Amino acid sequence: LAGEAWLEKPPLYYWLAGLGYRLIGENEIAARWPAVLAALLMTGFTGLVASRLFGASVGRVAMLILATSPLAFAYGRAATMDMLLAAFVTGASGLFILSIVGIAGPSSVPAAWALMAFAVLAKGPVGALIPLGIAVATAVALRRFDVARIISPLGIGIAALIAGPWFIGIYLDQGFHFVEVFLLNHNLQRFTSTIHNHPGPFYYYVPVLLLGVFPWTGIALVLAATFGTFNSITRWVLAIWLLVPLLLFSAAGSKLPGYILPCLPPLTIGLAAASRCLQADERPRTIRAAGLFGLVIAAATLALCVRATRQGEPWGRVALMPAIWILATAFLTSRAFQTARKDSVRLLFTSAAGLLLLLTLVAPPVLEAMESGRRLFIPALGREVLVVGAWRTAWMSGYFYNNGRVKELSMEDAQRLIQTSPQLVLLGASEWRTVQSSPQFQSLKLAQGPRGSVLARVSARSVP
Repeated sequence: LAGEAWLEKPPLYYWLAGLGYRLIGENEIAARWPAVLAALLMTGFTGLVASRLFGASVGRVAMLILATSPLAFAYGRAATMDMLLAAFVTGASGLFILSIVGIAGPSSVPAAWALMAFAVLAKGPVGALIPLGIAVATAVALRRFDVARIISPLGIGIAALIAGPWFIGIYLDQGFHFVEVFLLNHNLQRFTSTIHNHPGPFYYYVPVLLLGVFPWTGIALVLAATFGTFNSITRWVLAIWLLVPLLLFSAAGSKLPGYILPCLPPLTIGLAAASRCLQADERPRTIRAAGLFGLVIAAATLALCVRATRQGEPWGRVALMPAIWILATAFLTSRAFQTARKDSVRLLFTSAAGLLLLLTLVAPPVLEAMESGRRLFIPALGREVLVVGAWRTAWMSGYFYNNGRVKELSMEDAQRLIQTSPQLVLLGASEWRTVQSSPQFQSLKLAQGPRGSVLARVSARSVP
């Protein structure tokens, strides 16, 4: 970026996006297609493992739940590495699990190592840490200590051929600077501290997961009630597969919703297996509680949107329609849980699909106003923009939306350039107030973006 080696992330997403640029041009579809591909891969891997563990019908429902989960849907459209990592981690973890429980062929272990190498190229060491952690914990829990079910010389060789060349090449090119930036800062320090300003409590991901699979959330109560009826192997497998990434990311200092995507496959498989109770006349109290649980979440969501609208939040008004849809379908689902349980899964799917359609229609302008820097750079017309204190996510989008012509500077360095000639400056909220109140500058506001970011034309005030 800006002529400097970008060492924060490995290259796989950028390679795939670059391929998209070559095929269809430099546009948002090309930039996002790797995430779409990854979402499809994760859905397929989830269905494969679920089918092997519980049968084809559960596999189909697991794919359905995952594909219509808002968390997976959102990150399957975002140009970030999170879904790419989750897809390959899911594939590798699933193959290790199937190998350990003895329902996969000998090629599954080398294939798992290959997928793990792609996960490392997607986001770094965590791509190997999660699948190997799940595999070792599963082998210990099931007392299946056949090393060949996890370790394969062929698999290790394939993984080294896939991931090794880039790591060797970048180290030869950048030396210890690569270790310092990539491994120490953006992996070790990101895990052990809040240096990147993404703090959160230990339980941060519990509500993220519950809301991330809505409207399927109510079935979580059914899963909790029926988990003991699963055979011991599937209980251990699902528990370990869910808990290893959940505990790992919960213990980390930095937290973001996308980090927890590797937990969605085991959760959705468990929900799909538990949904079989909806087809039978058993556990009526649990089923009624599940419907009530979903209804409470829906009512709380609508109340939150009404409150946000009254407080003038930019997302409040446009979120009202999805919230009303959620409440209406949650009510119908709660009734179906009591009177037409065999139709409940179809109704939940209709509810989820409608919710995603509504989010597709109303969310983009809200996200653009709250997160994206797209509109900020329209007045720049490709001219260089100096950045002083603006929110990182907003100004770095200038690499895409302003042809890379953005330069982050301190206020002092920007002042020196402004004294020479007028400049386009992207300022944070406090820096914009400083410029407005300063007798040294004349400023013209051109655009406003997320978190108070302002693009302005700033010039030195002439002295009479």
